[in-house]
Amino acid sequence: MNPKTKKYIITGIKLSISFILIYYIFFVKLHVTEIFSHYKNANWLYIIIATLLYVASQALSIFRLDYYFKDINLSLSYKSNARLYFLGMFYNTFVPGGIGGDAYKVYILNKNYDISLKKISQAVFLDKIIGLCAMLLMIIFLIYFSNLTDFVWIQYGSLIGSLIGFVAVPFILGIIFPIHKRTFFNSMIYSIVLQLLQVGMLYFVLEGLNIHPDNFSIYLLIFLISGILSIISFSGFGIREAVFLYAAQRFNFNESLATSAAFIFSIITILISFIGIIYLFKGVKIEEKKTKTKIYFE
Repeated sequence: MNPKTKKYIITGIKLSISFILIYYIFFVKLHVTEIFSHYKNANWLYIIIATLLYVASQALSIFRLDYYFKDINLSLSYKSNARLYFLGMFYNTFVPGGIGGDAYKVYILNKNYDISLKKISQAVFLDKIIGLCAMLLMIIFLIYFSNLTDFVWIQYGSLIGSLIGFVAVPFILGIIFPIHKRTFFNSMIYSIVLQLLQVGMLYFVLEGLNIHPDNFSIYLLIFLISGILSIISFSGFGIREAVFLYAAQRFNFNESLATSAAFIFSIITILISFIGIIYLFKGVKIEEKKTKTKIYFE
């Protein structure tokens, strides 16, 4: 199958999943007016704080990616890296079926630097992998605090397993990709801090909607799971709301309130992604760092 045709098919499937789930949740299972009614009494200052924390987490993601670029002697300025990052977010969100954001980033960097396409692609890919691993390990870690099971060995096993994983994952990846060996440990620390910013984002969204759960870790677990599953839909729309809706039924939350929180996350994501349109028209000026510094956590 032609790669371009395959991409359009995959995008079509993602869009279909999002539209079907949004229609089912907003017009069949619940009602759009019921969901949006929760925004009337929302504290929007908290929602703004949550948005700023999301922006901070994306800024940290850009800084994390910079470590991988340094390993392959790609001295890209932080401003240029940020511009490419937000333009990539825009492509991923608003240009379904077109060139992917990461693919565009790799193309531009390969065009401007005498560095192989393989090395640049690998750096971008590994940055995504370490972020995904950190999120999965965080989910396993939260099983201990969420009281999802009465089996003590599962609770303590998840705690011990996740803590081991936070060390083992960068160590194993360092063996497979020795050029980034030292970076993986630093990248994992950045990923943990990034997840903590996401925790803060979740907290302020819930506070903004006057949601005060008895077990915050359950909401956090749901939030992280929905983040991973969002890759099978269009920018997370539908999937995120479906996960929160199902969890509300499972844990006796208010269904419309939980879904309204999930929808806020989707809106924040899409609004920040829209920043990239500036660089779609303005273009991205590729600049190198003025000074080369490399900071590691010891």
